[in-house]
Amino acid sequence: MLYQELNSVALVGGQNSVARKSYFAKLVKFLERQKKTILLEKPIAKILGEKAATTLQIKNADLILVFGGDGALLGAAREFFGASGKFAGIRLDGTLGFLTEFAPENLEKLLAEFFAGDFETSVRVLLTAKISRGKQVVKTLHALNEMVLNQNCVAKLIALDFDFDGKRIATFHADGAIVATPTGSTAYSLSAGGPILDPNLAAVILTPINPHLLAARPLVLPADGKIRSRITGKNLVLTADGQQSFELKIGDEILFEKADWQLEVIHPKKRNHFEILRRKLNWSERRV
Repeated sequence: MLYQELNSVALVGGQNSVARKSYFAKLVKFLERQKKTILLEKPIAKILGEKAATTLQIKNADLILVFGGDGALLGAAREFFGASGKFAGIRLDGTLGFLTEFAPENLEKLLAEFFAGDFETSVRVLLTAKISRGKQVVKTLHALNEMVLNQNCVAKLIALDFDFDGKRIATFHADGAIVATPTGSTAYSLSAGGPILDPNLAAVILTPINPHLLAARPLVLPADGKIRSRITGKNLVLTADGQQSFELKIGDEILFEKADWQLEVIHPKKRNHFEILRRKLNWSERRV
């Protein structure tokens, strides 16, 4: 991929960062010295007493720095869906840091490397879910990790019908189901028994949650296909990345497909996905 100069930088997230006012003030001064156009999302603009940029302005930034935990980057991917620039996650809080891989210390040194074109990126698939009621699409959700279809309040088995590109998959009798991206394969889907995928794969995972039958196992499907589910039960809800939900009605139809926009994420040079799995999840490590 050809290097594109990073002339405009957006600072987003940082909802709980009042105590880091001096940190952000110093970062802004550094960016000014680098002669960059600086765009501040409302939480950071507020603690600095500056004017906040609009969503459209941030979406047009060359570099979007997301401050917080992984949840902050998940939210930013939805909030700025369709952005033209690259994203980088700065871990201000949270524990895992699968997406927010950079520490706030030495950020100026990292940014100097970014501005010189000395960085690596990966492109992440997102999911889009379109919910139809009759002939009308009543809601569209986007997710970087996963979509979860489950009950809103009643705890009992539900029947969930799925097909893929017009071919019936199965009816899962379960607590719910997860449609996850490779990025989300290490999140809720993993907890429900789903496989770990390399984040660069073009695939989706369909994972039943606590299925009644042991034979109901997760499926890995091509990302270019379409997964459909028709709602036949009451009190069901669809949730995107654990952050945005929509209540469903009997007869609703959900179409899950690869989003028409992909997230380009800057990550540490010579990043080793398997080393991250070992370090973050103690994956395949033997304790003595």
